[in-house]
Amino acid sequence: MRNRRAVDRHLWEIVAVRDLLWFVGVLIVCWVAYTLSSILTPILLGFGFAYLFNPLITLMHRRWGIPRLLTISLIMVLLVVLLAATIVWIGPTFSDQLMTLIDKIPDYIRTLATHYHVDINTLFPQLADVTDTIKKDPMSILGPLFTGTEQAFGLLGTVIGSTLNITLVVVLVPILFILFSMNFDRITSRMMTLIPPTSRPRATDMLNRVDQAISGFFQGRLLIGLITAALYSLGWALSDVPYWALLGIATGVLTIIPYASAVGWPLAVLLKYLDVLASPDTGGGWLAILVWPSVTYLAVQFVESWVLTPWIQSQSLDLSVPTVMIVVLIGGAVGGFFGLLLAIPIAASIKILMEEYVLPEKMYSVP
Repeated sequence: MRNRRAVDRHLWEIVAVRDLLWFVGVLIVCWVAYTLSSILTPILLGFGFAYLFNPLITLMHRRWGIPRLLTISLIMVLLVVLLAATIVWIGPTFSDQLMTLIDKIPDYIRTLATHYHVDINTLFPQLADVTDTIKKDPMSILGPLFTGTEQAFGLLGTVIGSTLNITLVVVLVPILFILFSMNFDRITSRMMTLIPPTSRPRATDMLNRVDQAISGFFQGRLLIGLITAALYSLGWALSDVPYWALLGIATGVLTIIPYASAVGWPLAVLLKYLDVLASPDTGGGWLAILVWPSVTYLAVQFVESWVLTPWIQSQSLDLSVPTVMIVVLIGGAVGGFFGLLLAIPIAASIKILMEEYVLPEKMYSVP
């Protein structure tokens, strides 16, 4: 009788086969998501914003009876006002500094070559022509971005395609944000019904852990990134670092990705060094080149590590430094900026799933 029952079992009822099917299914979903990334991007962004703001929307509805649509509308108006104010206030400075940096790159290269007695024509035969082209037409540096894998469609087709993609994202993301936010609790409840009742308590506990890890990371890192961007910009402006707004905002954005903001330090020192080298009359010596930009970076890092992170982002992802660096590199190689942004929470979620369903309990429940 026992052998007959074993023979009569369906193939997916065998544990090893079922686990293999789950693994293959996850790989197929990842491949489809990567292939359709341009289509899924607006959907994921809309759902992501709904996920981030759902606690606030739910709180306003349950505590004060404010309709969800009204809270969603107020959030969208506030975000638009903040974005417009930021563009009006810092946009011209950011744009001017970016164009000035692009325009001065050829001069910086020539100054370095002259200072260190390097013949750029001999070392890099085409560099002089490239720098002249960049100086005459700074936007020509963007030309290679429109060729390569899309050469068959030409530059015009690429520009049109990029414009349409941007337009779709700008239009669809707010619409999807409203739709997902209005029905977020209903969507999550419907998804929970797909889990068998016997496994629902364990799955709910595991999903709560994943939710705390992901929401804590995004909400905390976004706020920390905004604050550090302002601090970096202010500090480097006081240190007379050229392109302080451009560099400060970029470094603050990179703060969202752990350890990525470290590139801002050598860039600040390098840009200050190039500025002093190209204009010796600015003075300051090594104190202005090395010390003050470094003091600004280290001071902001101290504030981030000892004040902002413990205060804003109390939820730890429980990932080691090597793990964070590896998953960030993999995420950047696979998904670009979005890969960098999603690599850490995805890794934290996978670790929680592994602890819950794969690893023996004694391996992670150490007192």
